[in-house]
Amino acid sequence: MVRSAGGAWFRTLVLVIGLLLFAWQTPLPWGWLWLLVPAAVALALLVSWRWGAWGVAVPALLFALTLAIEGPFSLWAWWIPVAGLTGTWMGLREEGGGPPSGQRAWMLLPLLLLAAIVPWMVEYPAFVEKVEATVKAGDAQVLEWARQLGYQGDRLQAVERGISEGAVMRHAALPRVMPSVLFVWMAMLVVAGRGLASRLAGVLRWPELSRGRLADWRLPDGAIWIFILGLAIVVLRRPEWDPTAWTLLGNVGLGYCVQGIAVVESLLLARGVSPSIIVLTLLFVFAMATPVFVLAAACVGLSDVWLDYRRLESDPAGE
Repeated sequence: MVRSAGGAWFRTLVLVIGLLLFAWQTPLPWGWLWLLVPAAVALALLVSWRWGAWGVAVPALLFALTLAIEGPFSLWAWWIPVAGLTGTWMGLREEGGGPPSGQRAWMLLPLLLLAAIVPWMVEYPAFVEKVEATVKAGDAQVLEWARQLGYQGDRLQAVERGISEGAVMRHAALPRVMPSVLFVWMAMLVVAGRGLASRLAGVLRWPELSRGRLADWRLPDGAIWIFILGLAIVVLRRPEWDPTAWTLLGNVGLGYCVQGIAVVESLLLARGVSPSIIVLTLLFVFAMATPVFVLAAACVGLSDVWLDYRRLESDPAGE
């Protein structure tokens, strides 16, 4: 028991140090999110778990503070109260064994909707320009390193051509992918906040937070409508809607990809395959055929919405 507690403290210390290092490396004010988002999630989760619906006061207070300090047009600060709302949702569902992993992923919906709205915010074009300028500075540094390493003639021209072609592709793709990048970043910080809440619950001698299993991952049926909405916006072929469309379509599609992997894992576990063999097999297939693997897993996950493979009754005859 002591060893387990020590291991938990060590993991928490590593998590906090990692968040501090990333916050130090990230330009302000965005660097504050490495610390404030996990703190908001942990606080909202614990308060709502302990006091029920009163926990809604935490994200409400964070919303008020955001409006008072940063104003309604802040691109970075809105992630804090919205992440707090996700933490409150998690805390309210923690009783009774907690939600399964797919339901827990669905609780990231407020962050996903904020990511879909981000391209319409006033500060978004300037934000994309700053990100692109930062990446260009990195390209210039790479080119300088190539010169210092002695690259000349055709080799140096090949590096310059690769950087130039990458810059053209990045300029076109960056406005579309940045909302998804922000969403994935915030999802990771929510997981970190849940880890902090788990450690604090142990200090307070509360019950342990529930843990989800990948084999139980199943998004609620409402997720399919978000996916269809993103697909419909793509079909409309309105360039100004592309960032929102791909944010909804891509991230929900990624959730269904995980659901497809969960279906495969559950079926293999039911047939007695060891978890280690399953992990190695999936990693091998992913490494050898990434695009096909992702697309196939997403298709299996989408079909699971209607077929619900893990609840199908087995055939007594084995056919």
